Amino acid sequence: MLEAIELRNWKTHKSTKLSFARGTNILVGQMGAGKSSIMDAISFALFGTYPALQHRRVGVDGLITNRPEQQQEASVSLEFGSDGASYVIRRDLSLSGATKATLSRDGSYLQSQPQRVNEEIERILKIDYDLFSRAVYSEQNRLTYFLELRPSERKSQIDRLLGLDRFAAAQENATTLINRIKDAAGEEEKAVASFDLEKLKAQSEAARAELGRLDADRKSIADEAKRSRAELESGERALAEAKAKYSARVALQQKLAELRSKLDMLEKEISGASSQGVEGKEAVLKRLEEARSRFEELRKDEQRAYEAEKGALEEAARLESELKRAGSDMEEMAKARKELGGRKSEVAEAELEGKSKEAAKARKELEAAKAERDEDRKWIAELEKHLAKCPICERELSDDMRDRIMGEKRRHIGSLEAAISEREKRAMDMERELEAMSREIQQLKVAEARIAGYGDIEKRASLLKAKAAEAKEANEKAKKEKETASEAAIRAKGSVAELEAARERAERLERHKEERKALEAEAKGREQELLAIKVTEQDVERLQGSVTAANGRLRETEARLESLEALAAEKRKQLEEREGQVRLIEGLQRSVSRKKGMLSSIAMFKDALEETQVALRTRLIGSINSIMREIWPELYPYGDYRSITLEPTSDDYVLKVKTSRAGENGWEEVEAIGSGGEKSIACLAMRVAFALVLVPNLRWLILDEPTHNIDQRGLDKFVKAINEVLPRLVEQVFIITHDETLKQVANAKVYVLDRDKEQGGSTRIEAY
Repeated sequence: MLEAIELRNWKTHKSTKLSFARGTNILVGQMGAGKSSIMDAISFALFGTYPALQHRRVGVDGLITNRPEQQQEASVSLEFGSDGASYVIRRDLSLSGATKATLSRDGSYLQSQPQRVNEEIERILKIDYDLFSRAVYSEQNRLTYFLELRPSERKSQIDRLLGLDRFAAAQENATTLINRIKDAAGEEEKAVASFDLEKLKAQSEAARAELGRLDADRKSIADEAKRSRAELESGERALAEAKAKYSARVALQQKLAELRSKLDMLEKEISGASSQGVEGKEAVLKRLEEARSRFEELRKDEQRAYEAEKGALEEAARLESELKRAGSDMEEMAKARKELGGRKSEVAEAELEGKSKEAAKARKELEAAKAERDEDRKWIAELEKHLAKCPICERELSDDMRDRIMGEKRRHIGSLEAAISEREKRAMDMERELEAMSREIQQLKVAEARIAGYGDIEKRASLLKAKAAEAKEANEKAKKEKETASEAAIRAKGSVAELEAARERAERLERHKEERKALEAEAKGREQELLAIKVTEQDVERLQGSVTAANGRLRETEARLESLEALAAEKRKQLEEREGQVRLIEGLQRSVSRKKGMLSSIAMFKDALEETQVALRTRLIGSINSIMREIWPELYPYGDYRSITLEPTSDDYVLKVKTSRAGENGWEEVEAIGSGGEKSIACLAMRVAFALVLVPNLRWLILDEPTHNIDQRGLDKFVKAINEVLPRLVEQVFIITHDETLKQVANAKVYVLDRDKEQGGSTRIEAY
């Protein structure tokens, strides 16, 4: 049972989730409200496609919401139950073309690839998309689809729906196969007739006898070649052995010559050393040890002299550096004395103190003048207020008196301003002079401090000069002592080197004597080995001649054998060709016989297919008619058509109704006499029967706009049927309709869909 579906960005559905009930589920809404898209989504969720998509009337990009704005992705999620298990299938698609699918059972993942999901759905539901789209899902306004086809097309479509097209295809294939086998058998019979089989067999026997004679000759020559090859191999082994021994003899002779040459050279070396009076190794080693000991003592004396010279040199350098710094200090002290110029900081500080008192007095006089000026300005300000009394004594003042006093005050202020300006200038000059005197005092103190820091530098410089002279004299003495020690060490080192050379000459003489002894022993051994080898160059040449003759005999025998083998190969090829032709002809004869037997078997199989197709069609149409006759009174509201049947003919399926006009047992074609509504009801009965017969395990039925052309009475009957009859026959019925009447079906689950098509809005759904 389908339990629920959830859509996201699917066509007109922005976000929709619907739950379904057992029995009848109705989706009601205006055209374009999104009703059919929900059924399309069910088909897409189950099989990854639906009729319009399958027939390319719409592309994948048409499945994703594009109003009021284009969405990038969409998804469909469907929940259904089967055999006691709960399944959820989800499919995702995007504008990029990528699609995903997942299937879970009771919360656990089963598959996660679109193709694997499709295969698992077909296994669970025991139905594929092709059967689902033909038997379960009736597209919008396609209820009367079969009545609109031409007879041959209707025959083909219903046979395909019933699965009988496979029998027709098998019969057609059988006929094609019979014709092909007949043609092939005829060609093979023609091929057999074009050959003389007895002649080919006689040629084969003659070739086989000739090949036997050639094989006997080839065996005789092969034995001869085998003997020649054994003789050659024996000679080659004897030759190789002689060559190896002769090569060893030559190598020994060369080695003896080399040993004798080395012995002659060693004798000359030993004689030369003896004539030069080379000392014995022991005496030389004793003298060498004494010389090395003496050299080590002199080298230590040289090192001590070197250290003494180094210390004297460093002391002289240190004193010289100190003397140089003392001279620099004396120059700096003279420079500082010159900067003093005979002045002392104490005298300059006394002068600064006197000048500071004078500056303080000048500042006081300046302040007094400014105070007096300010007082006169205050008087003038008071008098300018037209006061009748003196601001100090409160005496009554006339206007003339006030003007006279103000005039005197202004003149006095003028004279004070001049004095103040002069005193300010004098005060500034004195401040600058004080600053200059302060800087001079600071410089004097710095110079005095520098002079004091040098102390008795002249006395120290004189002392350093004397010490530097002494150090220089000590350095000269140490240098001479180091040179004397170095000369003695060099002479001792030379003695050691001479004795080292004498030791090497003594050791070389000993080595030469030992090597001479070893070479004499080796030469004696090589002479013994040479005497044991008896092979001569003439022996090798004799064996080489024998091998060459044996090789020639073998090549001649092998050439004869190769010629015979080539002739035998040619005869063998001819024999194989003749035998192959014989086998081919005999095989063709057997093939013709088998094909004739196959023709009989295939003809019987073709007849069995036809009989099975007729029997199966009879059973299926019988079951369909039985269901249609049962539900016809529940669907058709009038009494003029008492029953309905689907009648197969040789080239068509005719849907008929039983009428009173044609007699008691008269049947007439619905296509000929039925109105639009009557055709719709007849096709609805046929659709229900198809679904129940062809998909008995999946009791679903999807009808899109099934009430098209049905009048009010027929509609009332249809409402009663989907309310009472169809739920007894089908587990779930899904009806898509714009007819508001169907909202009144009592036991149905009804959803009302609405959409603002003017604004391109999404679908809105309410449960009714």
